[in-house]
Amino acid sequence: MEEKKILILDYSVDRLETPTIKSCLTEKYWNVSSLFIDTEASFPDDLIENEYTHIIHTGSALSIQDEAPFTEKAIQYIQDARDKGIWQMGICYGHQLVCKALVGSHAVRSSPHGFEVGWGSVNFVNNAEDILHLNGQENVWQHHFDEVVELPEGSEILATNNHSAIQAYINYNERLLGTQFHPEFTKEAGDAYFLHDRTFIEKNNVNVDELVASCPSFDTAKVFFTYFLSQE
Repeated sequence: MEEKKILILDYSVDRLETPTIKSCLTEKYWNVSSLFIDTEASFPDDLIENEYTHIIHTGSALSIQDEAPFTEKAIQYIQDARDKGIWQMGICYGHQLVCKALVGSHAVRSSPHGFEVGWGSVNFVNNAEDILHLNGQENVWQHHFDEVVELPEGSEILATNNHSAIQAYINYNERLLGTQFHPEFTKEAGDAYFLHDRTFIEKNNVNVDELVASCPSFDTAKVFFTYFLSQE
């Protein structure tokens, strides 16, 4: 089987995204490397010359509404990777960053519905049930304030809910997969995050004990990362 050369671009402030995602990428033919991104210098000038087959842009506690020190370099790299035909997956902040890079700043915003957090329900639509083998409604891990409101041309929405219309999408022409939710979190890891973040979450008027009483309804990591890495 052909080896997948995967790059994780980790924008997380606490640097927890890389180990969490790597724990999901265990197939022996998946060659995984990562970079922590916090400054412009985090992007080596020759990074695009590496022959990655797949790039994962992670979530972050940062807001897409704020200009980060690395934003300009990240946007250029996303555009160059698209032009080179590399498959890219964006998760939450990474999903928003990809759309900002390929559509423009008007593609992202602070959600008018505020904080979406918990094992939340999303509806899988169009052909998502067929290609991902999911039920029409599933529970996934959510923790965000911002959202995408416009996708690159040719995109197809895969999941939606009343909080954010674009919860997941696929774009075969541009080689993009994006999720507003976090497929990398298991029940154990997701609950641990909620409990660690209890003070912040409850300051936003959400009961953490009620959050951890719920759970994911399917193996989100297996479904989304396997599908993403099956794309060539």
